[in-house]
Amino acid sequence: MKPAPKIPPLWTPPQAENGGKEAPALMPVSHTSQQAHIHVVIDGAGNFVRAELLPLKMQFIIPATEDSAGRTSGDSPHPLDDKIHYCAKDYSGGKKNLYSLYAAQLQAWCDSPHSHPKAKAVYAYVSQGHLVNDLLKCGILRGESASSLQTEPTEADKESGADSIFNRLQPKKIGNATVRDQGDALVVWSVVNLPDDMEPRTWKDTSLQQAWMAYDASMMEQKGLCMVQGVECAVAAKHPRNIRRPGDGAKLISSNDSANFTYRGRFLEPEQACTVGYEVSHKAHNALRWLIARQGYRNGDQAVVAWAVSGAPVPNPCEDLFDLSAGDFLLDDAPEVQAEKDAAQPPFVPPVNMGLAFAKRLSKALVGYKADLKETDGIAIMAMDAASPGRLSVTFYREQMLKDYLHNLERWQEECAWVLPVRIDEAREGQSKPKTRTVYAPLAPTPETIARVAYGRRIDDKLLKATVERLLPCIVDRATLPRDIVESCVRRACNRAAHEAWEWAEVLGVACAMYRGYFARHIKEGEYSMALDETRNSRDYLFGRLLAVAEYIERSALNCAGEKRPTNAERLMQRFADHPFATWKQLELQLQPYIQRLKSSSHAGLLKRPQKAWKEIYDKFDPEEFTSSNKLSGEFLLGYHCQMSALYATADKESTTEANDQQGV
Repeated sequence: MKPAPKIPPLWTPPQAENGGKEAPALMPVSHTSQQAHIHVVIDGAGNFVRAELLPLKMQFIIPATEDSAGRTSGDSPHPLDDKIHYCAKDYSGGKKNLYSLYAAQLQAWCDSPHSHPKAKAVYAYVSQGHLVNDLLKCGILRGESASSLQTEPTEADKESGADSIFNRLQPKKIGNATVRDQGDALVVWSVVNLPDDMEPRTWKDTSLQQAWMAYDASMMEQKGLCMVQGVECAVAAKHPRNIRRPGDGAKLISSNDSANFTYRGRFLEPEQACTVGYEVSHKAHNALRWLIARQGYRNGDQAVVAWAVSGAPVPNPCEDLFDLSAGDFLLDDAPEVQAEKDAAQPPFVPPVNMGLAFAKRLSKALVGYKADLKETDGIAIMAMDAASPGRLSVTFYREQMLKDYLHNLERWQEECAWVLPVRIDEAREGQSKPKTRTVYAPLAPTPETIARVAYGRRIDDKLLKATVERLLPCIVDRATLPRDIVESCVRRACNRAAHEAWEWAEVLGVACAMYRGYFARHIKEGEYSMALDETRNSRDYLFGRLLAVAEYIERSALNCAGEKRPTNAERLMQRFADHPFATWKQLELQLQPYIQRLKSSSHAGLLKRPQKAWKEIYDKFDPEEFTSSNKLSGEFLLGYHCQMSALYATADKESTTEANDQQGV
């Protein structure tokens, strides 16, 4: 397995980046990440100064023991920052011995050679036994006294909507009642007025972190062979959790279950199966956690991450290669097309030398990754999913040279690109919610988009994750696209009546992309262009072009009459795919009234382009193939989309020329 990339020192505080958002922090050894609720400030002598509620869902890196880092409902206290259950001597709810466990552990640290002034100040304060009373006086906790804390906000608080501790606590069942236990609030500490101290916050103090790491290492009693480093050292009895996200209970390495033959039958003790050094285990898990938070793709319990050993930036195979927020996927000479949900049909992007323009954009997107590329740079791609709530499995793993990975990613973009709708959120002045607009541009769809198109937007989570895993080798290894996924996309694109116009635009684009990508990796079929290929004489492609001509003529007549309804070509698309010749004869008869309507109106010029294309398509058909009753393949969708785009592109160009002539330009 590839080592972790070059990263900053383990206890470096997170820096602000990504537009002001706080970067994910890389945790030091013997620490964990927890969501805290209350911030208590004391002085160096252990006297209470003040307290405050913390903003919602704030994560803090706090010291932890091997047992407390993986606790679920056990009695293992954290060394310094913990819930009121543990660190409040005057808390009367819950188990009686939790404070004594917390205090004994903190005292042992304070009495050791690795003590720290802030730890001593916290111990001096909690030993006084009035934390709950101090928090009640500040209005942080709610209740009449330390022995009678509220379990729900008062009616007055509910009516006023005031911020309170109850907004930060999760409800839990006790008997038939649902309560919020204020003892579950986690406290973090700041110590002020210490000589020569520039950082009062304990979770930011690197000297305190190092002091705890040294003390925790000195307490390690279990020694053994680290099978990663090959040296004798303190080995991990329990391995970290919270890998994919805070609160994640699944572990990659676990052998604490002696039932159900986890290791029994092969070994007498779990240590005989595998032993990993405590420091090695924590550093590896912390680095993986940091990578997932920083550059990983997450879909529920599924996580996919790619990293380079050199630390070079690496694109994730499950995410868009282009910076959608910056609009660097748009073509310079392609007009922006708005997609309205109530539109009668999806817009079509004019094929303005699309292949060449897209190739330039793709090269520009990859140039940043290739700038510092070296021949020896390696990369790892890993996918993880939870086999059960407590077990995490590696479902996909590849090691490649970075240049090979970028080459495969580039080929995926080139072979599977098609015109797709892209939604962009734009900030609006004076409003909190951004404005969403949709533009159309050539892109390769992401695995998640493909899965939702192939199996519907309400796809089951398990099927979604399985589909993403099946598509990963297609991107990373240039494996052939699964034919069943391609056919599913094509079937849903043919069933046009089941989708709104704006939704069908995405389904059609992804179906064309999948069919194009599938046959780009088959020498027999060759490649399809994103623009109309007038030299292609295959039966399915020509039938797709015919369907586009029929729809364009009827749509033009309806638009001239101010009518908004589906055309016959749209309604009969599924039947056309199954019985092309018979359905075409029906469409041909149904087109005659619309042709006559246009001929007798002032818009007769609209017939010139489609009728010319109609004749050219007829001339290319083989008579036997034209009358064949065989079903159409997904190739007809490519012919349909390209012909429709070409017709609308010519119409837009002629409209612009006519407007310029009228203005005397």
